[in-house]
Amino acid sequence: MSAVAISFVVYTVAIGLLGIYSAKFSQPTDSDFLLADRGLGPWVAGLSAAASAESGWVTLGLVGTAYKTGIGTFWLVPATGLAFLFNWFVLGPKLRRASVDQNSLTVVDVIASRYQPKWALWIRFMGIAIVLAMLTAYVAAQLNSAGKTFTGTFDWSYSSGVLVGTGIILLYTLIGGFRAVSWTDVVQAIFMIAAVTLIPFLLINRIGGWSIFWEKLSALEDANVMTSIFADKSGWALLGFMALWLGIPLGNSGQPHSLIRLMAAKDDQTVRRGGLICTVWVMVLFSGAILTGIAAKVYFGAMDDPENTMMKIATDGELIHGLLGGLFVAAILAAICSTADSQLLVSSSAVSHDFLERVMGVKLSLKARMVVERVALVLVAVVAAAIAMGDVRSVFDFVLAYGWAGLGAGLGPALIMTLLWRRTTGPAVLVGMIFGVTVAVIWRQFPELNQLVYNLVPAFFGSLVVIVVISLLAPNSDDAPPNGVSESE
Repeated sequence: MSAVAISFVVYTVAIGLLGIYSAKFSQPTDSDFLLADRGLGPWVAGLSAAASAESGWVTLGLVGTAYKTGIGTFWLVPATGLAFLFNWFVLGPKLRRASVDQNSLTVVDVIASRYQPKWALWIRFMGIAIVLAMLTAYVAAQLNSAGKTFTGTFDWSYSSGVLVGTGIILLYTLIGGFRAVSWTDVVQAIFMIAAVTLIPFLLINRIGGWSIFWEKLSALEDANVMTSIFADKSGWALLGFMALWLGIPLGNSGQPHSLIRLMAAKDDQTVRRGGLICTVWVMVLFSGAILTGIAAKVYFGAMDDPENTMMKIATDGELIHGLLGGLFVAAILAAICSTADSQLLVSSSAVSHDFLERVMGVKLSLKARMVVERVALVLVAVVAAAIAMGDVRSVFDFVLAYGWAGLGAGLGPALIMTLLWRRTTGPAVLVGMIFGVTVAVIWRQFPELNQLVYNLVPAFFGSLVVIVVISLLAPNSDDAPPNGVSESE
């Protein structure tokens, strides 16, 4: 067994054991399985939320895109930082209090519980459909990343990589629930940040230092793109470029697998401290991933698939020792697992809590609920694995096209308006959710439109406008103000 394989296996076993150990602290309740009894501290809440939001899309997709796009990709860093600050400091306290006051265990539950039962029912139906459809696609993208990782590192078949990745994620998620997911995410967050901050400096040092690095970057055939903050674009092309990098962070307010950390935080101080930790972490991570992609272009030259950059670095014996390379591969898997495990957990809660209990009114025993949650989790994983094995594609495009955009436009505006504007009505939220996810999906089917403007941007703002307009045109006095929002606001 190679040194890369040894260190990778050791890491993987350690993560599995940590997840199993976390089960020792679990209680046989929905609140514990789905929210760790709302007891997360700031470091666990912040790091696990950040790690769950940033997946293989970062360590594979963003690195590969920066390899092709250059320094213009850095627009994503401040935009994402602002989005995280908004989530944690504006939405966060209200979301946490609303979930406690309503005894809500999911994001869909928080949105729907604000409105009259007749509208809450349809909002739940729509929310469940969005969560299951978009998260299944999102998990498939993570398993696609796993397949690429194992293929590029160990020369396995792509399908074997997908199956092994699925098995690793299911192991600790099934046993420990949300606590296992959160604890392992903290370790995975540390590995991710260590890898993407160390790798670019290793590459640049081997290139000859910063000045030589920039000279060689400026001498590339596409240097006008790589060294331009606007990627050498103008006119409508520049509009599309900026809409992509500034528009991606709009989706943060609609990602339930990240937002549940806010609901699981033990108090408002935890939310504020966790928000700072989360924001700093993600800005450093993105900066390192982007710089890794750019430095790799100078160091390696042409590559068939730039999304394999991290694996190529990990297996380059002249650049790093095999044991360290194995840990870099572990960091890639960490990015994948830290998102997929949370998404599977949210999907299972959509079935057991939102659908069976809230919509259908089925009163399950504690044991039955735990069984349903785990069966739903496995089923979503199986469907996602089947989708991933059916097509090897760009992780970057796969995530942004449907999972991120669909959730961002389908749930984000609805949650924002529910928490922040007391005049928001149930019919407006329902129509806004339908409008947002529909535009996100349909827009993507027209390449000329998607090339002009990233599909999340019109879908997100269109949903916001729809919610505001319908709420103003058809006010509903029976809808109470959202929890955490006073009548005077």
